[in-house]
Amino acid sequence: MLEVDHLNKVYDSHGRRVEAIGDLTFTVPEGQFACVVGPSGCGKTTLLRTLAGLLPPTSGEVQVLRRRVTEPPAGLAVVFQEYGRSLFPWLRVRDNVELPLRAQRIAKARRRELADEALAAVGLAGTGSAYPWQLSGGMQQRVAIARAIAYQPRVLLMDEPFAAVDAQTRADLEDLIRSVWQRLGVTLLFVTHDIDEAVYLGQRVVILSAAPTRVADDLDIDLPADRDQLTTRADPRFTELRSRVYAQIQKVKADPPGKEG
Repeated sequence: MLEVDHLNKVYDSHGRRVEAIGDLTFTVPEGQFACVVGPSGCGKTTLLRTLAGLLPPTSGEVQVLRRRVTEPPAGLAVVFQEYGRSLFPWLRVRDNVELPLRAQRIAKARRRELADEALAAVGLAGTGSAYPWQLSGGMQQRVAIARAIAYQPRVLLMDEPFAAVDAQTRADLEDLIRSVWQRLGVTLLFVTHDIDEAVYLGQRVVILSAAPTRVADDLDIDLPADRDQLTTRADPRFTELRSRVYAQIQKVKADPPGKEG
């Protein structure tokens, strides 16, 4: 569903050259929930924006649904961290959710049906007539998630979507997105800086090196499919896996690619 083949991204600005992504290759099969973690500044957001067709690669390529990405591809949706900037405050919640459906020229009745189904899926049934500014931060992020799933994507990218909410809301949203993923069967790539979150959510954790970014490790998460905040995080296997991810990130921070010995 998602293929990254020798991806490289270089920024050239005012005579300064920064290689954000060095040489990145990995694939995400259909229906998998994969998390991406790495040290601060390793290019996680650059990677996601390149996957979404929002940034052109310098070399290498990305394929979604076996088609090379040169622009935002059909069948792919993105949820960003800044929910407040991704929702239009002058539009009601339902109208925000319907925006990508309008672009697809979907009939009004079907748009409303899909929007209401998506809002119900994220626990916001009955809020369609409200404005985003009337909702809490966590509820606004649920609206952003509802907009993405109303589009009925086959691939969903999420860029640190819970970083701006409080801890309790974050736990609720983590459980929500796992529930949505299981129900819809979407292929999901979730970028986060939170190691515990990555291990709790994913079937797999891709660990990136410091910039210029490469894959430092690719870890299968063999926790039970049914997870909850108390039982899963108390599982000794959870502790073992998060320790391995943490150790690997500390290692790549101490020994970044291209560092001379």
